[in-house]
Amino acid sequence: MKSISIGEIQIQNPVSLSPMAGISSLPFRIICNGMGAGYCPTELVSARSIRYNGVGKSLRYMRISPEEEGITAIQLFGSEPDDFSAAIETIMDTPVLKEVSIIDINMGCPVPKVIKTGSGSALMEDPERAASIVRACKRTLEGAGRPVPVTVKTRTGYNAEDCGKPDFARALADAGCDMLCVHGRTRPQMYHGESSIRAIAVMREAVRDFDIPFYANGDIHDVESAKRMIGQTGCDGIMIGRAARGNPWIFEQITSGLSGKEMPDPPDEQARKKMLLRELEGRLKYLPEEVAVREFRSVMPYYIKGIPGSAVMKVRLVSATKEDEIKEILELV
Repeated sequence: MKSISIGEIQIQNPVSLSPMAGISSLPFRIICNGMGAGYCPTELVSARSIRYNGVGKSLRYMRISPEEEGITAIQLFGSEPDDFSAAIETIMDTPVLKEVSIIDINMGCPVPKVIKTGSGSALMEDPERAASIVRACKRTLEGAGRPVPVTVKTRTGYNAEDCGKPDFARALADAGCDMLCVHGRTRPQMYHGESSIRAIAVMREAVRDFDIPFYANGDIHDVESAKRMIGQTGCDGIMIGRAARGNPWIFEQITSGLSGKEMPDPPDEQARKKMLLRELEGRLKYLPEEVAVREFRSVMPYYIKGIPGSAVMKVRLVSATKEDEIKEILELV
């Protein structure tokens, strides 16, 4: 794939990590960047919470490290333009956050507790409000002293019968969105069923006349599925989500495959165990051991999936409380 520009930011490799709650930690983003991911947004953070509570409670989810992860992106969700403006002002006044490269707006989350606030994919039913949020973000960032693009990640529809929302896509582009990424499932599908390449293509065509890059997301898990997505949608970039969980090697594999280079061998058992431990050690830099290990329990099984004895290992890992215990289970001591 060719390099692209999001605003004035050059993305050399438009194969990126899709933001995922509980997965897109700073240590994992750093790892994925090292494996070749173009850039890796944070998991979603409430704009309203930042507005009224500051960054304290949310910092652990939105912490960035430009030196280690390169291009950075903070993803916000909400339903009120003023919440986004206030949140961005706070972010740009916070030393550990103000160097952020991109502000991404979540307009695709299908989780009921997000939907009921009018946020996430609920915004697909209100294109005018969605566009006003983009404009508010752009307007606020004009005072940042440097160009900070605004991107949007959304879905192919709010209702089961939706087969792409071209009017919604155009409304976002017309409002000044600097990049649009579409996940190929509707809200009712959540993360189940098949991602619709056809519906993604509909939304891609809707913004073709706008000078912004278009990313596609959904069911990309190897080189062939990546080629299929690119070929059938005409997208400029791809985002990889669930297939990257416990598998950051997917970025170097897909990037190599798309460029016609020899693909690296899949990681062996020891490499996977060591990478698991590397991510945990990264989390321990920012969180107390008890918290870091507890939150990492849901992630560890992805690293060991398919390894001989992984079923027994998983049972022990998801009840672990200490780093040394994890090392013992992995036999890395």
